[in-house]
Amino acid sequence: MRGLQRIAYTGRAVCATIHQPSIAIFNSFDTLLLLKRGGEVVFFGDIGKESCNLIEYFQNYVVVSPIEPGENPATWMLTVIGAGSNTAGTEKQFDFAGSYKESVSYKNCLRKIAKYEDSASDANRIAYSSRFATSKRTQLKVVLKRAWQIYWRSPSYNRTRIVTSMLLSLLIGSVYVGNRVPTNEAEMNSRVTTIYLSFLIIAVNGLNTVLAFFEAERNMYYRHKAAQMYESDVISFAFTAAEVPFLVLSCFLYVTIFYFMLGFAVDKGKFFFYYLFMLLCMANFTYIGHMLVSLSADSQIAQGFGGLFVSNTSLFTGVLIRPENIPTFWIFMYWILPGHYILEGLLVTQFYEDDTPIQASLGSPFWDYLGCDHQASQADNTLDCVGSAEEWVFATFGGIFVIDHIPGCIAYLVGLLIITRLVTFWALGHLNYRKA
Repeated sequence: MRGLQRIAYTGRAVCATIHQPSIAIFNSFDTLLLLKRGGEVVFFGDIGKESCNLIEYFQNYVVVSPIEPGENPATWMLTVIGAGSNTAGTEKQFDFAGSYKESVSYKNCLRKIAKYEDSASDANRIAYSSRFATSKRTQLKVVLKRAWQIYWRSPSYNRTRIVTSMLLSLLIGSVYVGNRVPTNEAEMNSRVTTIYLSFLIIAVNGLNTVLAFFEAERNMYYRHKAAQMYESDVISFAFTAAEVPFLVLSCFLYVTIFYFMLGFAVDKGKFFFYYLFMLLCMANFTYIGHMLVSLSADSQIAQGFGGLFVSNTSLFTGVLIRPENIPTFWIFMYWILPGHYILEGLLVTQFYEDDTPIQASLGSPFWDYLGCDHQASQADNTLDCVGSAEEWVFATFGGIFVIDHIPGCIAYLVGLLIITRLVTFWALGHLNYRKA
């Protein structure tokens, strides 16, 4: 109440609804608007010192029992108008709303409204230098601190994605402990499929776990927005920043375990690029979750759109259907969805200049790329058709997974991050699904 009073002292009108206030809190209010069931006005005006005006008004009616010494005026007035639990039958039948319209208080209220309307001018208009009570800097500082505390105090959300990342990397990586270097196309296909499934599972986990969490924070923001506490870009920035350390940590744990268990190159450049693309993958799908919640009425609807987005991403990544085999009508899905940019970045940077010998399978795109002789191979089963791991990636994905595309892949994923944050910012500022 002291906080509300300080706001009122600055010249701002403070309207509050309150449930079963104590005597001290109730007497702190200046003016009361009392409604009966159905929204009809029963009393409106200054309550007076120690609620004397309110008590005097109701005790003027003969059907009203006088207030007892020490009785809470808030409880007493509700009992009088029939909203309390101990109300006499005659008092329930009395038309307090109709009586108020015939009262002096009602007539004084109408005269006061007319007076204010007649005296309104630009000279006495109350104006403030800013829409908000504090500066943008203060808003950012306070909301960011609050966002950090929320994330730190939400172990179930953060623990789920961190533990899932570690367990997934251990589970999948353990399969390749005894077969760390691929020698043929089957083993290369196995690795590509593993990389594809692992980043897809991480992406789905990141998207699904954030939905319910961010919905709760979005709904709280709607209340803060109605109270003009801070701007929508402030909360958008705060939750963007609050996600970063947890994304960085969970991605680092996942990549560190997964990368070396699969026997990838002990090369700091290749490790960095693998970490970079996995981090962009996790960040994009997490922030897409923020965006979907901001655009949807609730997390269930957002999850439906998220499932549609993930299923199409998995289908048009280039693993289930190779890029050259995607129908012309659907090829746009391959280019607009993030899956193939993530996969291309992971594969091309990892197998760039990788001279590991890979045995080609008869009749495969890799076999044709190497120009091996079908007839000679059929005549002599011992005849090898061998190329490098880098050549296998190039041939298997139709010659469009190349190192020159890496800057474009990074630019696309960073651009998608920016777009998701801008859409989230717009949705928080222009949409409101608050029901009450």
